[in-house]
Amino acid sequence: MSVAVGPRVSKEEFLRALGLDVNNPQHEQLYRAMREEAIQIYNEINRDNSALLESRRNERPPFYWHHIRQDRQRWGVMEIWTRAGPVTKGFFDRGATNGEYGPNWVTGWLLYSVFRSRDIRNNRRSKRSEDGGAGGNSGVTKRSKGAKDVPKSTGTYYDPVRNGTV
Repeated sequence: MSVAVGPRVSKEEFLRALGLDVNNPQHEQLYRAMREEAIQIYNEINRDNSALLESRRNERPPFYWHHIRQDRQRWGVMEIWTRAGPVTKGFFDRGATNGEYGPNWVTGWLLYSVFRSRDIRNNRRSKRSEDGGAGGNSGVTKRSKGAKDVPKSTGTYYDPVRNGTV
């Protein structure tokens, strides 16, 4: 039985909770298959603004996780699980829970991870290319024109709850 982990834990912690090893190429392939299934649902959620909170209905994709209505987040988590292929189904089944990270912590982690990796405020590759690869821009990340500067936490990802922008 797997131990549920929250959506903000690292990939390594996530894989470890599933009994997988990040250094095992076969486990990495399995992880990529699970992630691909989550990406399909991410793309569906981003197809139009009907999944957005009412206050965010004028926004254009890609959307941020915290701008998606909770019922659509839950739909996404369940839809990944429902559509699971034969290779991923058993791992998704391990995520079933009525607990804090329910209804499925595995598909929930994957969907949140896809949203987080596509959040322009968290895209490490974009940041490196914008600042010449040095990784330093005075400790501040520019979000968008007219937006407030957000202090950069070195070695961590952008989290709107933790960083206080929600």
